[in-house]
Amino acid sequence: MAPEAPASPPARELNHSRPGADSLREPASAHLSHEEVSPFRAARAELRLQGPVVTFPDGSRIVLGNEGGRPIHRGTVAVRGPCAPSLADLVTLGLTDAQARALEFVLTWFGNPFDSVTSDPQSGGEPRWGAWPLSGPLLVTALAQWRQREPDAFDGRLGRLGLEATPAQPPEPAALRFLGARNATPSEGLEALVLFAEDPRLLAALAQSGRERGAQLAQLETLVTHVLQSVLASSSQDAPADGAFSSARALALLFHAELRFGHRGVTRLVTLMRERPEPSAAGERFAEDLRSTGRAREASEVWRILTSPELADPA
Repeated sequence: MAPEAPASPPARELNHSRPGADSLREPASAHLSHEEVSPFRAARAELRLQGPVVTFPDGSRIVLGNEGGRPIHRGTVAVRGPCAPSLADLVTLGLTDAQARALEFVLTWFGNPFDSVTSDPQSGGEPRWGAWPLSGPLLVTALAQWRQREPDAFDGRLGRLGLEATPAQPPEPAALRFLGARNATPSEGLEALVLFAEDPRLLAALAQSGRERGAQLAQLETLVTHVLQSVLASSSQDAPADGAFSSARALALLFHAELRFGHRGVTRLVTLMRERPEPSAAGERFAEDLRSTGRAREASEVWRILTSPELADPA
């Protein structure tokens, strides 16, 4: 990333070889006046880019990295720590105590910080935000839920830069619009996410948003509502006996399988649990399967879940 020049934005921010992805030097849409777009441009100009460091008007900073030629932020706000929601906050989202403990463990050891922003190389650089992390429609949903939960905080971080989020109104899903593409109509949905995250300053603003408590709760609410509830429902139907996934350790195995492998991993773990109802036996078999197929890192993660005293049943 080049240093910010006084007369114009850095050259790498102007086009990115994508039509309509220029910086906010011109109206974002042929239907928007210069006066309507200029507040976004002025707000963006307040974010100072110097090398890898983006400095905000309040003096806070985000230090960016680079992965595959794209800016990223690896994150600085851990899931378990003074700047994160508590276990009690997880319970208020509809989880039991054991489910909350399991989720906190998996996110702490295998997830990302709340303020991380990386990219998904398999989807053309689509941004991935937060602790799980969330991407695509789930990311749009989380941003919209944050906007609904804390409209002033959302507008102060992202709305002022041209990002609009609309909560789901069934049957319509949550929606996102970005008013920052020069000489183009506002981009929407996944295209809006990609365009927004291509600009290092705007990506830094998305990263900084992950430090807001309301944004963190929106990430977790989206995860619980749109991912984990269906996983828990399917595992309870397919498990061999009631309570197979009732302990924090068994639930951590389940959540880890979803995080790392999605539906395929959950199905495999539930199948093993049907054959070996004890979580330790099913987990050991799952770890051996992973090791034998060249997934040594994930196998070691399963063993950490099986042996960690943090997941022991309360005395």
